[in-house]
Amino acid sequence: MRAFKIGITNNPEARFSKYSGTYDEMVVLYKSQSLESVSEVERDLIEHNEEVARNVMGGGGGNYGDPPYYLYIVLRNN
Repeated sequence: MRAFKIGITNNPEARFSKYSGTYDEMVVLYKSQSLESVSEVERDLIEHNEEVARNVMGGGGGNYGDPPYYLYIVLRNN
């Protein structure tokens, strides 16, 4: 793996399509009805991986729509 990014979405398939050409794979790590819960886990993972993750901020940064919410990681292999 050459790069990865951690994020939140309520639609993994649609979100991954926006990474087309940049990342090769998406892995959903966590699902919850609580945006606060997913945001907290995202923030912790980004903080723990801050030196290698391709994130600008953690803990949510967008309008995610209705639940359920998914925490994901996208991976670039080459």
